[in-house]
Order: sequence, then C-alpha cells, then structure tokens
Amino acid sequence: MAMSAATAATLLPRSSTGTQRLASSYPSSSAAHGRSRLLPVRCQSPGVDKTTKPKRNLFDNASNLLTNLLAGGNLKNMPVAEGAVTDLFDRPLFYSLYDWFLEHGSVYKLAFGPKSFVVVSDPIVARYILRENAFCYDKGVLAEILEPIMGKGLIPADLDTWKQRRKVITPGFHALFIEAMVRVFNKCSERTILKLEALIEKGDHGDKSTIVNLEEEFSNLALDIIGLGVFNFDFDSVNKESPVIKAVYGTLFEAEHRSTFYIPYWNLPLTQWIVPRQRKFHSDLKVINDCLDDLIKNAKETRQEADVEKLQQRDYSSLKDASLLRFLVDMRGADVDDRQLRDDLMTMLIAGHETTAAVLTWSIFLLAQIPRR
Repeated sequence: MAMSAATAATLLPRSSTGTQRLASSYPSSSAAHGRSRLLPVRCQSPGVDKTTKPKRNLFDNASNLLTNLLAGGNLKNMPVAEGAVTDLFDRPLFYSLYDWFLEHGSVYKLAFGPKSFVVVSDPIVARYILRENAFCYDKGVLAEILEPIMGKGLIPADLDTWKQRRKVITPGFHALFIEAMVRVFNKCSERTILKLEALIEKGDHGDKSTIVNLEEEFSNLALDIIGLGVFNFDFDSVNKESPVIKAVYGTLFEAEHRSTFYIPYWNLPLTQWIVPRQRKFHSDLKVINDCLDDLIKNAKETRQEADVEKLQQRDYSSLKDASLLRFLVDMRGADVDDRQLRDDLMTMLIAGHETTAAVLTWSIFLLAQIPRR
C-alpha cells in the first residue's frame, strides 16, 4: 500500500495576487469549445510540522528495551532506529522514516517492541529485493495483516498460490482489453475534470479560495476506474459517497492501524464484538464482501464459457461487460471458486488505487511548482 502525503490544491479567485497559474491542457468541456484557460492553483502539503519530533517517554523506552531483549543482541550488524512509539500516532509515519533515513542511512532496522523491520531507501537495494530476488523473501507481517482482508489474493498469497493466480489473471490484460479500458479511463477522468471545473468556477465567483484534497479526488477516480474495469460496477465515488468505497477506506485504516500497533490484540477471542474499531472493521468487510459476492454471482449466471484465445478476440468495443471479472468467469479451464475470485477482486479493489492516486497527487504537486514550463 502506498504511503503518501495528501496534497491540497488551493483554487483561488482570479483577483488573488502572487498565485501560481497552471495551464489547463486536458480535453474538457471548455477545451471542446476552443478556449484555453489558465487556472490559478496553489499546491501545498497538509499542515503537519515535520520539524517537530515527539519526545520519547517511558512507554517508548520500555518498547525499545523489549526490542533489544527479544533480539538477543543481534541488532549490532545494522543501524537500529530505536523509534518513539508515539511517532506512529502523533504524525504521519513517513516523516519519522525520513528522519531515521537522515540519521542512519538508506538501510536500517526499525524496532518497535516485539516487531522489527528492515527499512530500505536505496533504489538499487530495493530493486535487488523486489525485482531480482523477489522469491527469496517472505511477506511476513504484510501477509499477516492483509490476509483477513484479501484472503489468498495476489499480495498476501504464498508463492505457489501467487504463481497459480497470476498465470490465470495475466491473460485478461490483453491488448483489446487495455484498449477498452482507455475508454473507461476517459469516462471517469471526465467526471473528475467536470467536478474540478465546477469548483474552480465557484472560486472564480466567490471571495474565498476553494480547497481541494487532490489525493482524495484521485483516489475516488482510481476506485471508479477499478469498479468499471474490473467488476463492471459503477461506484461513481467522484460525485457521491458510496457505502462500498466508505467501507474500503475503513478497511485500509484498520490495516494501517494493525501495521503500526505492535500488540496484535485483534487476534484475541471476542475482540470483533467487544472492541468498537474491530466491530466497524468486520462490518466494513461484510459490506465489501456482499458487494463482491453479488457481482460474482451475477457474472456466473450469465457465463459464456470460451477458450482464452476466443475471449481475447472478442469485440470489446461493443461488449456491454468488458470487465476483467467477465473474462475470468468466462475463461474455460480456470476452475476458480467464488472464494478465490473474491480474494483476487478484493486485492485489486483495496490495493490497486492507492499507488495511482499517490503518483497523480505528487505529479500535480510538482507540475504546480513550475507552471510556466
């Protein structure tokens, strides 16, 4: 899952001074009328003081002592960031990771109580781990955290399951499918453009600037694209709050909480009924599962089984349902049960949108710094 800082775009009235202007070059309703616009935009990160480091307290010192005792003195081979546990709650984690990067270098061990992680910031080392020797590393705590959400989906799955599912899913991403998805991208992007244009017009005619959380907008855009492209389901989360999308964010927040809380209390009996946040988590999961189960059921009821080659030659420009789910259900010989389909779809829904939203957010942030180029 992507770790990014939300970027806010401030859309100011045209009378504002000292405002960077970002030229609009996208195909929109205004462009269709042959007029180009210079949009007054100021991009900024959220108001978090990255210079303020939480002071270590007794709880933090006890956590670090526990780490050293459990490690048995084996932490001397690598720089160790003995972090304050409060760093996980008082400010976004990436600020702390950056502080420790400056202090310890591009590879160090991060320890919180019984949990310890090796943090890698060097791109060459990251490539060695993720690309050149990906099968040599266990997914560890990541799989432990994500399995209750994604089951045996592509991210938390063991190596054998991952190879099997990837082999089945990959044929679905063929040339004609990608071409059809470009039309989905354009449709969903146009919604976002129209929404942002309306906000800009509101700023043009008002005395106050309009604040837009770009990461949130791009997350909604990516989720809508995934909904149509993967499930043939229109969340329309750009324009309205979908209960399914609300549940998606709820599960993401819980996954983030579990990744940084060093006592896995959620594994204790009865916690899903006693602890409020765990009750909400399981309620959110039920909302998503019910939606996916209905989509899988509907797809199977209209199944038209065919070989992979014939599926890849379908006329996707005229198909009512050109989704990846339709391809997987219709594919002869896939022999996949509802549970595995659910896990694969859940993985794409939960994990597929964050990275795209983060890239778009930071791209806009950087472009706004040099609007004249």
